[in-house]
Formats: sequence, structure tokens, C-alpha cells
Amino acid sequence: MNVQNSTRDIFKIIHNRRSIRKFTNKPISDEILETLLKAGVRAPFAAQLYSIIYTRNPEKMKIKCGVYSTTKLLMIFFVDARKIEKIITQRGYIYDYDDINLIWLAIQDATLVAENIILTAEALGLGSVLLGVVPNQWKEIKERFNVPPRVFPIVGLCIGYPEPSALMDVRPRYPLKYIAFKDQYKDLTEKEVQECMKVMDEGYLEQGYYIKQSAKIPLKKELGEDKIDYDKYSWSEHISRKLIQGRWGEKPFISLLRDCGFKLG
Repeated sequence: MNVQNSTRDIFKIIHNRRSIRKFTNKPISDEILETLLKAGVRAPFAAQLYSIIYTRNPEKMKIKCGVYSTTKLLMIFFVDARKIEKIITQRGYIYDYDDINLIWLAIQDATLVAENIILTAEALGLGSVLLGVVPNQWKEIKERFNVPPRVFPIVGLCIGYPEPSALMDVRPRYPLKYIAFKDQYKDLTEKEVQECMKVMDEGYLEQGYYIKQSAKIPLKKELGEDKIDYDKYSWSEHISRKLIQGRWGEKPFISLLRDCGFKLG
């Protein structure tokens, strides 16, 4: 397969991309894997403060972070302070930098690489879905993939060839005028916030997104009886329920980073 001849129009790729959660049995070749990785590392960077671990081994993929069962390739993107510190040592210096600032830059590096890989996968007929809960499984990932201190997982990515029967619609976004502001920040009025919600909620309800995913989050008991059925369960309700649950893991996120060896004050 000549991967260079498999690319499609970049604007179509961007505008038609959607998360894929079910994949066919078709394997991902070494050639395709190398193409994805080479495209990824061409992303802009601050100091290449990242690493990628990838696996096609189903046993390796059994992490408690929502890896989809039909995934053919799992990638995990890491903040990597260890590598740059070794480079600094080679130059005869001692690392002395604000770890919070380093993490901030490393997240930028890693996510730009991930986006390059996502779009390249789309161009080659593959699909993908991000796994945002990966950081909370840091200790399991550390043991499973032999990850040293000061290397911390940021996000995971499931990749494979999309199962046609499981394709979802392209999900809506906020109106552009409420995201991109000319010259200064625009603090949205109550009416404008409601317009954002309306666009998102109507789009998701029309697609039946949460019904298809069976993805309704239970309402916290202390908030009373849950009277919202799937026919009215919308994006704004879903994201609100996500962010009123307290932290996802057993420890605060900052504690996980400290456990990994980062000095955060």
C-alpha cells in the first residue's frame, strides 16, 4: 500500500472527523504505524517534552481507563521530563526549572503530536478515540509499560479501522462567535450561554447520541430524583453531571504528579 496516495483533502478530514469506538478486525500494518508516528513527531514543539508508548498487544491494552475492546492499536502520550534532564546532564549542567511550567509545555507538545496522529489516521482510513482518564491510571500504566519516574501519562488514543455499523454523526460545536473573539475576551451573557447550550443540546438530541452510547451519568443522590430521561438528556446536562462528581480518582491530580517525582511546590 502506498500511504502517500491514500491521503484526502485536509479540510474534509478535519470537518468530518468523529470519535470511533468500535473497530473491524483488520490489523494495522507496520507501514501504517510508522506513517502515523512520523506524522506525529512533525508537530510543533516547545522542547519535545513527550514520549509515546504504543502497543498492538490486547493483553497490554487491559488498563482500567476505558480502552475499547476492538482497539487494534493503543497509544499513550506522556509528559517526559526524564529525557530532557538526561540531555541537560550530557551538556554538563544540572536541571533547574519550574516543574509546573515544564509540565504545561510538555502537555502542549504531547497533544499537538496526538492531533497530528489523529488526522493522519483519518487520512489513511483509520478512526480513533481519545481516552482522557488515562492519568488516573498512572500507577497501573507505570507497572504495565515499565515507565520510570518523571514520565507521566497525559492521554490515550485507541486506533483501528472503523466498523461501519457503529459510525456516529459529526457532533456539533459552540457557535464560532462564542469561541473566537476579536481583540479582547467576550464574557458571555446569560442569553448567549443559553444559545450555546441550545446549539449543542439540540444537535445531540437530534442525533440520539447518548441513547446510542447508553452514556447517561447517574445524578448524585443528594441532588434528588433524576427526572431526565434519554429523550431530554442533552450535552449540557451530561457535561454538567461530569463536572459535579468531584475528582475521578482516589487522589487529587496534583498528588499523582508528585508521586511521579514532579516538584510542584
